[in-house]
Amino acid sequence: MNTRKVLRGFGFLLFGMVVLAIGYWWGQNQKRIDPDSPSPQQAQAMDNMEGMQASDSPEMKSGTVNVSPEKQQLMGIRTAVAEIRPLVKRIRTVGIVTYDETKVAQVFTKVEGWIEKLFVNYTGKLVERGQPLFTLYSPELVSTQEEYLLALQAEKAFGSSQLQEIRKGSASLLEATRRRLRLWDINAEEIDELEQTGQPKKNLTIHSPLNGFVIKKDAFQGMKVMPDKELYTITDLSNVWVNADIYEFELPYVRVDQRATITLSYFPGQTFAGRVSWISPILDEKTRTAKLRLEVANHDFKLKPEMYANVEIGVDAGKKLAIPDEAVLDSGLRKVVFLDKGKGRFEPAEIKTGGKFDGYYEVLAGLSPGERILASAGFLLDSESRLKEAMGAMAGMAGMEKEGTQGKDGMKGMKMDAPVKGGPQEKKVQDLTLTLSTLAEKPKAGENIVRLKIADKAGKPVKDAQVSFIFQMTMAGMAPSNADGKLSRDGFYEAKANLAMAGEWETTVAIRRPGQKEIQEKFKLIAQQ
Repeated sequence: MNTRKVLRGFGFLLFGMVVLAIGYWWGQNQKRIDPDSPSPQQAQAMDNMEGMQASDSPEMKSGTVNVSPEKQQLMGIRTAVAEIRPLVKRIRTVGIVTYDETKVAQVFTKVEGWIEKLFVNYTGKLVERGQPLFTLYSPELVSTQEEYLLALQAEKAFGSSQLQEIRKGSASLLEATRRRLRLWDINAEEIDELEQTGQPKKNLTIHSPLNGFVIKKDAFQGMKVMPDKELYTITDLSNVWVNADIYEFELPYVRVDQRATITLSYFPGQTFAGRVSWISPILDEKTRTAKLRLEVANHDFKLKPEMYANVEIGVDAGKKLAIPDEAVLDSGLRKVVFLDKGKGRFEPAEIKTGGKFDGYYEVLAGLSPGERILASAGFLLDSESRLKEAMGAMAGMAGMEKEGTQGKDGMKGMKMDAPVKGGPQEKKVQDLTLTLSTLAEKPKAGENIVRLKIADKAGKPVKDAQVSFIFQMTMAGMAPSNADGKLSRDGFYEAKANLAMAGEWETTVAIRRPGQKEIQEKFKLIAQQ
């Protein structure tokens, strides 16, 4: 009897498990064949847009969006005021330290002879103006000194002659031989000494023409020299030049005598003041850049030729109506901002902008001073607004579909690519290796630190580049955000990335180097909730 009860209970349990399995199988098949059933990616996107409603009210402008206070806080929405403010544009580029070409001197002899003694016998020595470099023995120079002494004696003997021709002849001969000595770089003190002693000097001492460093030396003791032989090159490094490249669209903002700030990675925290002394009248057709020359004081000789330098030029544009650059949504054809109408209502408005300055756009039309606008998370509202205009209702957000399918409203859905694994991403472009990573192992929705390491073909870090990042959500209608990379101490170009929404972000890296073509490469980041 007990055995029958046990078998009966086991049979009921088995039957229940079969029913549950059939129900689960049917539910899964229904979900697969139901075109209106949202995928996990769609459900995540719909959850992210929860709390945002596009209004159909006739008194509201088309594209107006309502955002609940809770969602505003979650999205990190900030507002700003259009105001008259001083605008400064900062032009940043890289340059190379070089000699001041106006302070370079080459040392030659003007007569044939032999070097008897060297006073400056190695390259790199610091010399002063008038300092002896070497002594030269020249038979021609000795004979000219003897001629000068004979002319001096003749002038003393016949200078008081009653015959005018004799007086003039003796004076002319003395002046001619004296001029010849001066043309051979024998100074007045040495000629006076020759007159007093009455004995010709065997050797001529050659002196430094300026203060500076010996950067080239081809003089050796005992060697024979000719007048066309360059023996020394001396340059004054108390002032140096920094040659930089500037893009053509930045040229209107730069002028001669403009001040600039120079920094070098070799001297962290130290800045040098420079002045624009020359702008090339010719543009490089390949790089679309023009050469810019800066003059920099270098009294302590810290700046050495061939060093790389970072150059920043500040352009004062005066006081103008401006708004933060992150508030402007640029589609390429028009620029749009969202006006804060209060009570969570944001209304799109087209504006006309002027130049882009340090973190701000100049506003030429479309806004008045004092108007409040959305300054962050604008791409989310812009996407919502465009969907509203295209579909007439927020229900269109449910029409997102998997790749290769069609939504019930006939609108082609947004593609949901497979997630990209976290961790560093490495790509080889030309002769460079680019490695993109984030400071946190996995980026999250919100602010992140993005890092790019650039290595050359030898594996050495590249530190002379200008790096910029463009972050864009891989949904249609999302406006990109930009950031400039700054070189850190450990050799990474770092930038702050505001990934305001969970999901896949396409990251475009642009690399500019002096005299080379710009490089652009795309990576993908997945922001976690």
